[in-house]
Amino acid sequence: MAIHYPKSFFKLLSAGFLLAVLPLIIGLLINTVAIQRLATQSQRAIYDAARVTHAARELSETANSLERIAQQSVILKDDAMWENYLLLHQRFVNVSVRLGQLPLESAMRTELTMLQATEQQLHISLVQMGVNAKDAPDMAIQYAGVADTARELLTRSSQVIDREAESLNRLAGKTELQVKRQLFLLLPLSIVIVAGFTYLLAKPIAQLEQGIRDLGERRLDAPIEVVGPEDLKQLGNRLDWLRLRLVQLEEQKSRFLRHISHELKTPLTALRAGSDLLAEEIAGPLTTKQQEIVRILRQHSLDLQCLIEDLLRHGESEFQQTPLKLQPVKLLEIIRYVADKQRLAMAARHIELALDVDGFTVNTDVERLRVVVDNFLSNAIKYSPPYGTITVSAKQEHGRAVLSVIDEGPGVAADDMENLFDPFYRGRAVAAGAVKGSGLGLSIAKEHVLTLGGEISVGKGRGHFSVSLPLQV
Repeated sequence: MAIHYPKSFFKLLSAGFLLAVLPLIIGLLINTVAIQRLATQSQRAIYDAARVTHAARELSETANSLERIAQQSVILKDDAMWENYLLLHQRFVNVSVRLGQLPLESAMRTELTMLQATEQQLHISLVQMGVNAKDAPDMAIQYAGVADTARELLTRSSQVIDREAESLNRLAGKTELQVKRQLFLLLPLSIVIVAGFTYLLAKPIAQLEQGIRDLGERRLDAPIEVVGPEDLKQLGNRLDWLRLRLVQLEEQKSRFLRHISHELKTPLTALRAGSDLLAEEIAGPLTTKQQEIVRILRQHSLDLQCLIEDLLRHGESEFQQTPLKLQPVKLLEIIRYVADKQRLAMAARHIELALDVDGFTVNTDVERLRVVVDNFLSNAIKYSPPYGTITVSAKQEHGRAVLSVIDEGPGVAADDMENLFDPFYRGRAVAAGAVKGSGLGLSIAKEHVLTLGGEISVGKGRGHFSVSLPLQV
């Protein structure tokens, strides 16, 4: 099933955040309402219970006073006390009416109604008899039952407070249980929502990361596709455009290398043919020294042919390295072979070569190591002053072979250090010789050193290049 993404990554992120927080907000609102309802009910219950208790206490006190003053007024036949009785009766009626208006239990309300009726009947009887009646004292004594009933109402009101407190405890426990249930339900829901949107967010980002990794590792055959919000899809399209652009640049580079190799091979063929004619003495006999020069020219033309072929393979080497051909060899042999090739160049500038090489053996790729030594020595010759000395040393240090080439030139400038081994980079120092360097020598040398498992370093001051290689690759 296709996933419908919003147009913006920000909108997707905002929607995920809102959906993840929404269940928690809903739970918070529901719990807030429940707690508010609990608080309101608690306040109302406590307030009503306090009013009922206060009214019942006032009714009980009024009934006690009414019992006492009724008996005193009929016994003493005192008109002033009778007036007090009438006032207390009216107060009893008012308090009982006020108590009846409060929220009471049905049993308590029934008992209050009966109490009101009993007191009213006693009052009517006393009023009809009069304070001086003979049976008035017996009638007044019946107010003791009214007082007892009023006290029972007070006791019952206290019990109502206890029941209300118990009811509130039950409601609080129910509310707490409801909050916990909502918490256990909403938290997993929020986690599921977060996980879902994390997947939706991570998927296009992972596709972008994979596309960038493919570009960095030169895997340009697979198109870059990003499924997600519109802005991330546009970013994926730009990366795919960059991939296609890199493919075009690689094709242009390969085409350039093919063309330049063809153009270089044409004059090289003439040079090799001319050197072969001289070597065969078709143009006339040669002296011994002239024959040596011709031999060196022929050798260098062969080397130039190899370099042109290496130039063709230079682009391919960025994708895959040719297999190593390991064999035991003495470093002294490689250095002498390279020095023999460079003898004419050193003789032209009157440069001497000093060798300080131990006779140990390394197991390595001879051709790659020869290219490294040849590039270092050729570079030293170019930057050495006339009548200078180039020192080549090879020692064993800590189980590794350390090869150093030191000349008496100005060395590498500090500004050139960062880009010294970049392809086609040429430093600021002016090299001697009729042919200007291409800037590929040190780049190729570093590539071969790294392939052999070694390290390359540049010294300060004079021209100084060192290579550390394992004795066994």
